[in-house]
Amino acid sequence: MIPTSPATFLGDSDMPTRPIRFWHGDTLVTLDQVPPTLTVLEWLREGAGCAAVKEGCAEGDCGACTVAVTRLDAQGVPQVRAVNACIQFVATLDGKVVQTAKDIAPAHGLHPVQQAMVDCHGSQCGFCTPGFVMSMYALYEDKRAAGDCAVSREEAIQTISGNLCRCTGYRPIVDAARGMCEGGWQGPDMGVVRDRLMQLASQDDAVFGLTEPVDARFPGHGEGRFFAPRSLASFAALRAAYPASRIVAGSTDVGLWVTKQHKKIGDVLWVGGVAELDTMREVVDPFAVACWGEGTASIEVGAGVSLSRAWARLRPHFPDCGEYFNRFASTPVRNAGTLVGNVANGSPIGDCPPWLIALGASVVLHNAGAERIVALDEFYTGYQKNILQPGEFVRAVRVPLPGAGVKVNAWKVSKRYEQDITAVAVVSATQVLEGRVARVRIGVGGMAAVPSRAPLTEIALTGVPVPGAASSASVQTHLPAQVGAAMQAVRDEFKPLDDLRASAAYRSEVAANLILRSWLGLGAVRDVPALILSDMLPVLVEAST
Repeated sequence: MIPTSPATFLGDSDMPTRPIRFWHGDTLVTLDQVPPTLTVLEWLREGAGCAAVKEGCAEGDCGACTVAVTRLDAQGVPQVRAVNACIQFVATLDGKVVQTAKDIAPAHGLHPVQQAMVDCHGSQCGFCTPGFVMSMYALYEDKRAAGDCAVSREEAIQTISGNLCRCTGYRPIVDAARGMCEGGWQGPDMGVVRDRLMQLASQDDAVFGLTEPVDARFPGHGEGRFFAPRSLASFAALRAAYPASRIVAGSTDVGLWVTKQHKKIGDVLWVGGVAELDTMREVVDPFAVACWGEGTASIEVGAGVSLSRAWARLRPHFPDCGEYFNRFASTPVRNAGTLVGNVANGSPIGDCPPWLIALGASVVLHNAGAERIVALDEFYTGYQKNILQPGEFVRAVRVPLPGAGVKVNAWKVSKRYEQDITAVAVVSATQVLEGRVARVRIGVGGMAAVPSRAPLTEIALTGVPVPGAASSASVQTHLPAQVGAAMQAVRDEFKPLDDLRASAAYRSEVAANLILRSWLGLGAVRDVPALILSDMLPVLVEAST
């Protein structure tokens, strides 16, 4: 066990290491002396000689490298999840099972997922096929565990949202996903899988890495260690002792630093092995109560909780945000990335911070056993800068649940519908009393160097009457002046980013349009999609002058 006193680590360059241990299909792998940033894809192709995974984009977008990773959940039940091998560090496989398309077929024949792809003619050039198969296999295993053979079209599309087919073969692939469970269940004995995972389970802190200089086996990688603490105390001690180490959860962002920017990031401090950080619980948070009143509950989401698990817990409380959740990256990225990681990253175009800012979320900051809670809209100080002090890290984010009296709308605009970086995000949380906006919080992304709140726009909207049942045509002639003022306010209070994804002028107009759309969403206006800025421009100009 790694000691939990920070002083123990200072100047200690000879910490003992142990091999990484995991199952590759039915083979137990013991892997030693590898760089901390060696990816699963590199090891599979170059170390294990496995051609059943491909490198397409090396950034988690195309899905050609998709593999299935199985781990035990808190109840000791095996969970199968699809992830991108190209940006996952191989040390994160410790104690798990990894499978490729080569590993799921029986000795003679095909797995039902593979057979469905054949029967539906889902494979054309074949380059992307193994990745599609593994994304579908993860859903298949979920369905097998639930005894549910029905796969809806929506489920199929969400499942393959992280896989690209350049031969445009999506229709037969969707057909294969929908039909793959109909021929009877087939797959590994999950009792055996559980026993294998239990065999590797360990409560001891682990250190993986190089004790010798990097050699020609690992071109492009630097030296360093991969710290895998198993307790919050150990994690905090390591953070204090090695402040230059890079904190990593799902590596869906840091992985690109390695594969695209060829950075050598040194020591890695991994969140994923700490059970205390992989939890969610209901709490009473003072910031949430200040925003939405007594009785407001919050869900505290730990730093190790994946986006997929966080969304599953939060989604029922936010029925109008389903599309926003679905458009966050892809299923494999959400399976690996974390809610806290997206917050701590502080990207001005991150999808989670605008939504959380609108809700009045807070972050729990931990430093050697001491904690403080800070409102999220006070956490960022500049472009990818924050108020974290030396040795401090984000232990959790607290997500308020405002209740039925608060309507939360979330809008994302990007060039592609799925798997694309946001150009503009606008999220509004609005409380309506007696037909008027009593309180509103607005979070925006892509409009400044940091994810931001829009206080001037909130002031302009407060008190405005909500739209009644009407058509888009009648709303055009009865737009309250306050709505036009709010649209102008969001233009005025930000200096948007101006880059290849969108110009500053475009972002300003889109943000104003989304303020209009958020207001319209408060009432019973019909034909909201028909309300576009060009149609309403004369009214908006008049209303804001």
